[in-house]
Amino acid sequence: MSGTQMMLVGSGALAGLGALLLLRAVLVFEQPQLSDALARLDGRMDPALVGQDAGAGDGWGRAAGRAGVWIGARFSAAGLRAPGQGLALIGWTPEGYAARKVGLAVFGAVFVPLLTAVLGLVGLRLPVVVPVVGSLALAVVLFFVVDLIVRDQATEARGQMRRALCSYLDLVGLRRDASEGPTIALERAAALGEGWVFRRITDALVAARLAGEPPWDGLRRLAADTGVGELTDIADIAAVAAQEGASIAPTLRARAQSLRVQLLAEEEAAANTASEKLSAPVALLSIAFLLLFLYPALARLMGT
Repeated sequence: MSGTQMMLVGSGALAGLGALLLLRAVLVFEQPQLSDALARLDGRMDPALVGQDAGAGDGWGRAAGRAGVWIGARFSAAGLRAPGQGLALIGWTPEGYAARKVGLAVFGAVFVPLLTAVLGLVGLRLPVVVPVVGSLALAVVLFFVVDLIVRDQATEARGQMRRALCSYLDLVGLRRDASEGPTIALERAAALGEGWVFRRITDALVAARLAGEPPWDGLRRLAADTGVGELTDIADIAAVAAQEGASIAPTLRARAQSLRVQLLAEEEAAANTASEKLSAPVALLSIAFLLLFLYPALARLMGT
């Protein structure tokens, strides 16, 4: 293997490894850190920074350090604000969010000139405007790709949270049927469930108890942090039960049923939208097949 070929192989391997590491850091969640979980329960961590998996183990945020803080401050000064609710749902810190955006933009700015240099080694010369425009375009695209990732993952996380709340409402209703108080029913129902949604609810309830607040205040805070309004409904129902001593089990079951109906309607609407999107490709394929079928006859007619 010649030196040029070895350089091409090495450059391609390095570029692929860099792209793989960047995508893994952006898309893959890390294991929660014990220090982050203890800080959250002790009230020393901003609830907006709590991750979806019971500990904001944001490797990019920790690796960014002061640089991430500095970049985040520059973003705020430029009017670019981090989506706090989305980051709280998917477990990213504002520092990690800023580091991802800048890191991917730098990668996009460097990748095209590197690729152009590799092509130049094999004799393929491109005009100077191609790497310049290409690097700028790729940097801008990758800069805003992070926002799309946050939006999509936050939307999916909210959907998971709303589906899990249906079960949580049923569990709280069963606890109330067992003559448990609203506070105990909320906490024990959250402890019975599995998954990150129930852990988030448990963390919110524990944090409210340690702060000397009623549990429904913790649920309202969690609703504000995540943008899931159904948590506010649960908090209001529990607050009414605590103040007036009313039986809320039927209300909880009715709210769970209405939430299930709403989620089912949304899923049906999404399925219909996806089906409509398939109509255009199917129509184009049908037209192409028809033209292919009629081509021999049309060719003979044109020939005569």
